[in-house]
Amino acid sequence: MFGLISLPYEVLSNIIDNISFDDAFNLGRSCKHFKYLLTEESISKTIVQTKVRYSNEALAAMTVGGGNARALRRVAKRRDALATANPFVVATIGFCDAYLYCKGVLCYTLDDKLRLLNLHHSAQDELVISIPGLLTQALSEIGDHSRGVFQVLHYSDRILSCLYKSSGPDSIAWLIALHLGTRGILIVHELESIDKIFVRHNKQYLYYGTHSEIGTDGNRKWVIQGYDFKTRKWFDQKIHLPDMVGSEIGSTICFEFHKDYFYALSNQTSFEVEEIDWTSFYHCIRFPLNSPCKALLEKTENKSMWRRQHQEGPIDDRWTNLRLDEDESSGRLRIVEARKEWYLGSSRSQRTYYTTDIIFPKLEKDDELHLNDLPTASSSDASLASPSISWAHASQPASTSASSSSSASTASSSSTASTDTSNTTTSPPSQDMDTSELPNVPLLRLLRKDDHPHHIKPPARLPQNTHPGNDGSSQPTFTLAKSRIRTYHTSCSTFLDLVDDPLPTDWQGRQRLRLRAGSRSLGPPLVYMNGHKQGLLRPPSSDLDIALAEMYRVPEITYWPSSQNPEPSLRNKHVDAIYRLMNPPSHLGNVEGTADERSMVYVTGASNEPQALIFIAFDPSIKLVGLKRWGGLCQKGVGEGPHIDGRATGYATEETGLKGDTYVDVDERDRTVTVDRKGKGKERARCSDVAVMQCLETVDVHDRVALTGSKVGVGLGRNTWAWKERAMYQDINLGYYFGMERVG
Repeated sequence: MFGLISLPYEVLSNIIDNISFDDAFNLGRSCKHFKYLLTEESISKTIVQTKVRYSNEALAAMTVGGGNARALRRVAKRRDALATANPFVVATIGFCDAYLYCKGVLCYTLDDKLRLLNLHHSAQDELVISIPGLLTQALSEIGDHSRGVFQVLHYSDRILSCLYKSSGPDSIAWLIALHLGTRGILIVHELESIDKIFVRHNKQYLYYGTHSEIGTDGNRKWVIQGYDFKTRKWFDQKIHLPDMVGSEIGSTICFEFHKDYFYALSNQTSFEVEEIDWTSFYHCIRFPLNSPCKALLEKTENKSMWRRQHQEGPIDDRWTNLRLDEDESSGRLRIVEARKEWYLGSSRSQRTYYTTDIIFPKLEKDDELHLNDLPTASSSDASLASPSISWAHASQPASTSASSSSSASTASSSSTASTDTSNTTTSPPSQDMDTSELPNVPLLRLLRKDDHPHHIKPPARLPQNTHPGNDGSSQPTFTLAKSRIRTYHTSCSTFLDLVDDPLPTDWQGRQRLRLRAGSRSLGPPLVYMNGHKQGLLRPPSSDLDIALAEMYRVPEITYWPSSQNPEPSLRNKHVDAIYRLMNPPSHLGNVEGTADERSMVYVTGASNEPQALIFIAFDPSIKLVGLKRWGGLCQKGVGEGPHIDGRATGYATEETGLKGDTYVDVDERDRTVTVDRKGKGKERARCSDVAVMQCLETVDVHDRVALTGSKVGVGLGRNTWAWKERAMYQDINLGYYFGMERVG
């Protein structure tokens, strides 16, 4: 350590530039001499803006032009809280019939009202919208369609997208988008179909898609349509994705915006089950948000997007999770997929997270110059976006397909939805098939003319892109029914699950939700132990299992809250208070939830009545007003002192316990409108990672009563359907803050 302390500032700065964020932070914690790395603004700015520049904390510091030292500590504490399953906030946020949690904003319905609360910004008030009032404002000629189902689809950039489907034999569905700042209605669009509908938008563009087009092969295909908020016009033609296989958003396909591009990703290769096949690939397309046209489409190639070999073992598809994730350091978009596999014929199944870079073919210089001169797709130019677009029909490299050139083998070889000649072209007989790229095995003799096998030589799996979980050999695993929320955080290489873990002595198996975290961290550098290269750095082993054991240190799986004593009289009352908060006695069962990079929200309770909304935050900056400081003992957080506040470590008798042991419902003073509750809470849909339970509300537009609450004028003639109220969690007053600073 003396050698590091004696180094000149310039040399130490160069060392910091070449180590990871976690190493730089740990160096700052190693002794008082290096404490300035965590508190001095200029050096903190260098660390934050070079190593985690795409994190929310770094972007916020860049926006305000300062606060980099605080951002550095926030990032470190968030990662530590996730890796150790030690949240900063647990609270009951409210009660709802349904909800959506997206971009840190909670949108939930209760009776005929939609409430929006910005949890990432610790909002004290929530926007309340009368659903009948909103529909009356948006649909001036609603007429006979006054009864129906209301659903929140997406939230971003203060814009909310909703779906309203009227009831009755002549049912009509509308897509409605409104701006929460101006309370202006941006879009009212009648929909042709709502089959598996999704919406993605930012402040400039909105795209929605449905799984509704029937191809000539009889399979349903995705259709997407875009809208420009600036010109207030829809792009002329719909976007057809005939070769993007997969219908379950978040499991087999996903859609996202990223840096002015629309991305679609699938982990499926064919609409039909291929009896003879060797290799699976990811398939990804993207196009500019301002120009959804064929000329600007980019599509990945199989040779660059290897997923797995089928011989690696069977998959339990129920556990598969697929999403796109932005790297906090580089800003690159990556594929993160969870698969539960019986790897290489193992008798035990194991959940593993795989991270894959998205690689698009490089454009030639002439193509780049040509594309820069192309206009955007608008209402005056229909030639760039044809309704018969077949974006996924780009031919594959010869090394990735066994079919001849006439068969046009693609990412989805059985897809024939375009007007291309491949609609009527069939594969040649097996004796004429080009099998030079397929493995020389007896199975080739069984190939038929309608088979479309795929095969490439598999690349080596990199240990940094592979994170296996517990296989049950050392610790018990949880069934799918007991794993309520399953997520993975690439920033800290951590599995984080919300599991139902009843006490072993509880023969009734009553609900006991806990957090379960499994993380890993890089070990010391690998060096040669003997020979003429002794002491020099060496690469990891070519064997994946050995490389993982060499490179990473894997601590024991962590649970939170801590274990309870089976004997009720011997239990820690402070830990029991957390269990009661996470498992409210009056609202048990039917747990559904979702998580983002710094928090999670879940509902629990009977499906035929309002459910409790529970919020868990791992970001130390989220400090909901009025929360009590937890009085029990807990682990110390990262850092010490006034500038690096960690977890609460003291014990204060005057702050312990809950005010009463009974979990009671909040006084529902606003529940004055009669609402048809038939089927409420039973219909749920998955929409990527942001919404496990969609906002579904049965409403009667003409069933109006006097609105209560503290109203705030929101525009000319519009203060009757949107106003602000004190956040419901302040009235409920059930929650704890586990940081050192007292809140409220």
